[in-house]
Amino acid sequence: MRIVAWNVENVVRWLAPDQRAAFAGQLARLGDPDILCLQEIRVRPRDREHIVEMQQLLPGYTCHYALSDDPRNVTFRGGRQHGVATYVRDTLGCVTAATPAWDYEGRVAVTALPTHRLAVINFYAVNGTSRPYYDPVTGEPAGDRHAFKRRFQRQLLELAGELRAAADVVLAGDWNVSRTSADVTPRLRTSAPHARARAELNAHFANERWLDIFRELHPDARRYTWFGRTRTGALDAARVDYIVVNEELRDRVRAADILDDRAARPHSDHAPIALELR
Repeated sequence: MRIVAWNVENVVRWLAPDQRAAFAGQLARLGDPDILCLQEIRVRPRDREHIVEMQQLLPGYTCHYALSDDPRNVTFRGGRQHGVATYVRDTLGCVTAATPAWDYEGRVAVTALPTHRLAVINFYAVNGTSRPYYDPVTGEPAGDRHAFKRRFQRQLLELAGELRAAADVVLAGDWNVSRTSADVTPRLRTSAPHARARAELNAHFANERWLDIFRELHPDARRYTWFGRTRTGALDAARVDYIVVNEELRDRVRAADILDDRAARPHSDHAPIALELR
């Protein structure tokens, strides 16, 4: 089974009739995955035409998605900046899909494959900032988005822990956290909010026996999933997208990779990541 996750940065550009064949070619470059997890799709609940087109984008796959329903906190790009979509190949058999009740920003989609005793969590984690966060139910201020980021991390891993009681779990997506200095160039962000989010996430992984599987298989690799440039034009890059699995799944892992060839990430500054399971 091949699972690929990619922060696609707007799936809408692929939905036009003249772009669908191009997306089929992109799927081939990704190794024809059995499960494809896309993040930052930029589709809203009211974009009904795009939702239908998104569901029809990959013949032979069923699309499960989570979209933002939080007009107070999600306003950038007209409320389009979030959303995730998971494509599951129909030959994998029965699939159930859900989104957690606490996810108002369209960041989490869970697909469970009972036949394979596997649950896949496709997610787009919070990018912490000092902007205020408003409780989506009451509308009251509830700290800033740095605090919301850490809360999201906890809730995501609590959800994964609940699923782990009945199945192996794969968390695939954009964590918006680089775990160590080996995951960035030129340097790691060390200001207090970012360091705290990093420390808490690493502690969750260690204490709850979650494996960052690319780092597990490639302990010395310096490879990145997000690519930018500094003001001087030097490379500014980070490994913020990674696949995490429960410790018990380790023996089923055949390979984990970063598809960092520029051709594998058209229209996005994120590289896809891949996991292969026996």
